[in-house]
Amino acid sequence: MDRVHHFGKLPHELVEIVQETFFLHLVATEPEKVVPDGKSLLSAMVQRPTEKDPTAMLHERVDKVVKDAFWKEARHLLSDPIPSVQIARLKGLLSDRPEFLLLSFPVLTHFPVREAMVPLFPPNHPILATLATPLPPTASPLISTTLILKEILVAMRQRAAPIRDADIDQLLARLDTPLSPQIPALGPSSSIKPSTVQLASLITSTMASILSLLSDMQSDLNQFVLGHMSESQLKDVVAEEAKKREKQLVLDIWGGTERIHTLWQAWLDELRDASDVPPKDRWIHRLAQSLGSNEPVSCLVPIDRDAPPDSTVGNQLPPQLFFTTPQLLYAQNYLQALVVAAALRALTKLPPSSQGSDFMHRIWSLLKAEIDEEHPSESPTKIINFADEVVRARRLVDGAVNENEEAQLRAAVDRTLTYNDPVFLLLRNRLLAALARHLCGLKNDTAVVNNHVPERMQTGRTLDERAGKRLRLDADQAPTANSPPAPVVKGFEDSVFVSGTEEIMTKLYAHLLWVDNVWNPNET
Repeated sequence: MDRVHHFGKLPHELVEIVQETFFLHLVATEPEKVVPDGKSLLSAMVQRPTEKDPTAMLHERVDKVVKDAFWKEARHLLSDPIPSVQIARLKGLLSDRPEFLLLSFPVLTHFPVREAMVPLFPPNHPILATLATPLPPTASPLISTTLILKEILVAMRQRAAPIRDADIDQLLARLDTPLSPQIPALGPSSSIKPSTVQLASLITSTMASILSLLSDMQSDLNQFVLGHMSESQLKDVVAEEAKKREKQLVLDIWGGTERIHTLWQAWLDELRDASDVPPKDRWIHRLAQSLGSNEPVSCLVPIDRDAPPDSTVGNQLPPQLFFTTPQLLYAQNYLQALVVAAALRALTKLPPSSQGSDFMHRIWSLLKAEIDEEHPSESPTKIINFADEVVRARRLVDGAVNENEEAQLRAAVDRTLTYNDPVFLLLRNRLLAALARHLCGLKNDTAVVNNHVPERMQTGRTLDERAGKRLRLDADQAPTANSPPAPVVKGFEDSVFVSGTEEIMTKLYAHLLWVDNVWNPNET
């Protein structure tokens, strides 16, 4: 399930918003992933040009066509010689938002001009009062509008960053000399004065430039505010914004609180052996059950909000876990790799010794690389490498290994990697049970840390079945010293396992905290 497929049923605009929210998660919790050495967290908040995919480029072209049509229509109406027609259109451009604008030109989200100015000016600023006042009846509404536009630009210059002054001054100069010799050619039968057409063109082009400058000023202001924050303040702001966006987007995509509550409860009801689990811990045990499945966790967006989840896709998570699904997938693969490594070690009959540690480091390096690599391989070479390592380790214990024994060992490795081997299943059940108990213990500990979040990643569910690039969320904090350490699970006593178990349980706890902070699952 790559990133595009994960969001594939969403409109393009919503995909962009979802991706921005993932990026906010990453900046808030793992800035080292996006902030170069020696750079401030603020540097990651500055938008950088990125390579645009064909869909985005098409979307921009459509936007441009619609906007061009909008301004063409505005110029046409303002060129009408009847002042009342001009005033009605100017009112829509300056201060009102006629319904037909929303219906005919939905991409033009910054109209009218006054609406775009409100975030940048105090409520009692004279320019806002001017724009809120209806245009008076006049024989020359276009001339009056050029004066209003000059007032707008003067007010903008007072509040704009110095880098914007030259652009504003250029627009002011154009308004000072509105009737240049460059007069559009008109037909001989036209009743429209050339100056009217020229003024209409000047006004619409100036308004378009003003809206663009207001957008730039808003961006400048955001950067200024962020630039005066400390790193910890920035991180808090980004985290809070990410939480707010995440919750709202999930509600928008799935259709409201009642719908996601229903899906959450249906997911909880699938918990096996739930009779001995306290209600407040049920969702953690249910998540551990999902992480123990051979099917990768997923949370696909609904095609039809009212339809049940697609039954052809197994191991689906509820909407509340939509933004944590990529990192939960990583955790699932990580846990699976730990179980594979433990099952392979059991085949070697190695005692706890330096040789055993060497074997485990070699096996774990292969497995960890498979989880983390950017471009996963589907070659059977990795399985052969695992078998070679097991045979090599057995020889350290038993000495020579004959051909029949080696064939049996290699067959055992193949069985282990199908994830249906009895030893594999036993070890996995032990690890998942310990995981659920430990996470519930941490959640019930009052001296634990707050919130964490996403980083980019990709993993697949098996060594041969990979799912392409994915996002991942990750933690940047650990449970406090007062919290119990991760348990040492039977069959996972090697130092490699102890370290790996501690790492993944800490990360999973961070993901649970994030979900808890956003949704408070026990009240969902």
